[in-house]
Amino acid sequence: MPRAGLLLLPLLLCFGPETAGSINLTALKKIVDHVNRYGGVKYQYAFAVSLPHATCTDPQDVATYLPMTELNSMRTTINQSNALYNPPSGNIVAARPKEVNTTKGNYTEHSEWRLLSGPNSLVAQLTARTYRRDSCLILFTLNSPCSTKCLNKTGQFNIMGMTSAAFSAINKNYKAFVFQKIFHYDMKPEVTRKDLLEAWHRLRNVPLLRCDNNPCQDCASVDPRNNPCLAGKKEK
Repeated sequence: MPRAGLLLLPLLLCFGPETAGSINLTALKKIVDHVNRYGGVKYQYAFAVSLPHATCTDPQDVATYLPMTELNSMRTTINQSNALYNPPSGNIVAARPKEVNTTKGNYTEHSEWRLLSGPNSLVAQLTARTYRRDSCLILFTLNSPCSTKCLNKTGQFNIMGMTSAAFSAINKNYKAFVFQKIFHYDMKPEVTRKDLLEAWHRLRNVPLLRCDNNPCQDCASVDPRNNPCLAGKKEK
């Protein structure tokens, strides 16, 4: 290998995907907790927020961009089944799952899919009105994106491509896909820790993190035995 290549190799090893940077986890925790405290509900829901870089680094002014009056309005809206929260202004959108009944059968549109789907999705509308070069984008879901639908490579309602499209252009220091709890089906023993982790890692162009009652944890580790985001998940 040429000398230049030998010099470059350690740099590539040091600055690969795992070490090239990520959103401030302490700040992320404060932002997610703020929304959940004043705007969240006890049922499955998802929200997306667009905020200035400075707020995603030091969220002392988070209430300026996500005021409690707006979050209270969001809570009132998404306390209803099938609801969408998509105000004409502001820095947040939210969705509940939707039960769809058809002559061919019934199915559920998951809340993450409802935020991300379509060329004029709620996330697209949010970023169109608020996102600038100095903005960060956070998508939160109460329960982790499920392995059987959201992250099913061949499924009609998978969110992998639309998630990648929503986040691909954003600096990784200023974006996050966050969940609080593992989706109930994926807690079953027939879904192994390895299988679930592989499903999570199908999400591209955005770090997946878990923010619960503990500090936020990065889900990037490929080791199913020690990945902190799998806490509480048991094998058969």
